[in-house]
Amino acid sequence: MKSPALVSWYQRLPVTRKVVLAGIVTALSFPPFPLGFLAWVGLVPLIDAWLKSPSPARSAYLGLLWSLGFLFTLLYFVAFNSGTAWWAATASMIALVLFLALNYAFIGWWFGWLRLRWGPAAVWSLPLLWVTVEFIRTFGTMGFPWIALANSQAGYLLPIQLAEYTGIYGLSFWVVLVNVLTWELWQRKNWKVGAPVLAAALIVPWLSGWALLPPAPVATLRVGVVQPNTNALEKWVPEIRERHFDQLNALTREVAQDHPQIVFWPEAATPAYLRHGGRGYLRQIQEELRELQLTVITGMPEYERLPGGEVQYFNSAGLIDSNGIGGRYDKIHLVPFGEYIPFSDWFEVLKELNLGQANFKAGDSYTVFDVDGARFSVGICYETTRPQLYRHFARAGADFLVGLVNDAWFGFTSEPYQHTAQFRYRAVELRRPVVRAANTGISVVIDQTGRIIARLGLNREGVFTADIAPSDQSTFYLRHGDFFAWLIVALAVGLSIITLRMELQTRSRPDDS
Repeated sequence: MKSPALVSWYQRLPVTRKVVLAGIVTALSFPPFPLGFLAWVGLVPLIDAWLKSPSPARSAYLGLLWSLGFLFTLLYFVAFNSGTAWWAATASMIALVLFLALNYAFIGWWFGWLRLRWGPAAVWSLPLLWVTVEFIRTFGTMGFPWIALANSQAGYLLPIQLAEYTGIYGLSFWVVLVNVLTWELWQRKNWKVGAPVLAAALIVPWLSGWALLPPAPVATLRVGVVQPNTNALEKWVPEIRERHFDQLNALTREVAQDHPQIVFWPEAATPAYLRHGGRGYLRQIQEELRELQLTVITGMPEYERLPGGEVQYFNSAGLIDSNGIGGRYDKIHLVPFGEYIPFSDWFEVLKELNLGQANFKAGDSYTVFDVDGARFSVGICYETTRPQLYRHFARAGADFLVGLVNDAWFGFTSEPYQHTAQFRYRAVELRRPVVRAANTGISVVIDQTGRIIARLGLNREGVFTADIAPSDQSTFYLRHGDFFAWLIVALAVGLSIITLRMELQTRSRPDDS
């Protein structure tokens, strides 16, 4: 289809189909595709539809439609979760999409309400409204930063440098602003003013990123990463458990040839409770590490039996050396419906639900491991998407940051690519190198500039080493956290309060007639 025919076809589409298509286009700006620029225009049809909408309710409906195109395209991988029945995975994906779609319906309603008072000028409030909802959505047991627009830009090294000051929400703000400016140029056709302003908005993050980009650090520590590429469904089969431990030890001997000081195994790498029934496997690991003179950090299952007989299970990371397990971190941010049932601590009856989920207990300590003066903290899987958690780690004294991950459940889908890309922001926000050890990939080491300096691709068995430069630098984000996001929230709420007061004053004014 030639370009004029394509444009004509698009123009004939009903507005509802246009906004769904726009949502799909925005989703394609996320990994694995190197199409982050699509996010700069993916909201334009939605903005246009909102500004022509007759009511806030209609705007909410259009926001919902846009989000269905966006979310089903972006999060389809949830339906391919091999850890549960196909129907449960599909139902989970649909439920997640419908739940998250309410966010965009609310943005549409909020914008539609402001437009009743401010008219077309309300379009400039959209970056405020969008970022406010994105940010507030990350809190609570169902917090979900995965779909932030900023994550579509993770492949652009220079713009993401802004995260040192604004966190990811500065990038989301920029993406929405570019869409607003694009709509303005498209509608107003004021090329003399609109084109230079849009060009400036696009260029400034590159220029500021170039200015903020720190020099390449001097490496002082060598780390090793083991990627076993283990089938998650087979790991706990008793007949082949020995083979998994043999593989881990063999890969560790291989990576030890390059003389790392610390080696990282992925999430739940050890298919046994090492401090309990798996002590034989623990002794085997200790003997290997004594010979290699190495320390290993591994993801591992753990449990504790309380005095009353209750057993609490944890998704943990442990430090293992020749002396045994020398420290432990218990995952704090568990995956809702995957690792626990939300609100089950408040309502005991929920613990009886069996949806195929684990029933882990959340940890409560921001552990900092210390290996010969190298201080680091470890997040587990989904936690690598949470900026606030890694800020706590850095404030507790971590000089580099680690993520132990198992994305094996999602095979060759886009999930591992999206998950990996988000971790680049943790390096930039806190100016600390990050290490990602993934069961089936993608394993990476990223320096504090956000550059990937070592990588092992998806569904490959292997090892690698990388030299990193641990840092105790105090960044703006480390000191002040999501100050930018809170400022945006304050502005959005302030604007809404002003609008509400004006509306109430108008209603209370006597009718001139």
